Amino acid sequence: MRTAVKLILLAEAFAVATFGLGWWSVPIVAALWGALSREPRRAILAGVCAAAGWLTLLILDVVRGSVGVMGTQLADVMSVPTAVLYFVTLLFPALLAWCGAVLAPQLRRS
Repeated sequence: MRTAVKLILLAEAFAVATFGLGWWSVPIVAALWGALSREPRRAILAGVCAAAGWLTLLILDVVRGSVGVMGTQLADVMSVPTAVLYFVTLLFPALLAWCGAVLAPQLRRS
């Protein structure tokens, strides 16, 4: 239960930081998590939480506006299926967070 609450808070920290500061805040939040966390799989958890946080933002945009129409049009321009576009959108913060969480403990040890 306690771990679930931590992960939900981390996911929302990614969402709030992204909403307030932009995409570049993802590796900063992940680096802080990586440096302070004692979890053995902290990098994977940071990646999953970052994707979940961005999924929250994406769902909020879907509820508020016409993200579906824009996603379809953008996918048509890029000649990829819409699902691939959404997958890549969520893969981007996951990779940024994973890198930040992996590098921070290494820098701390140096």
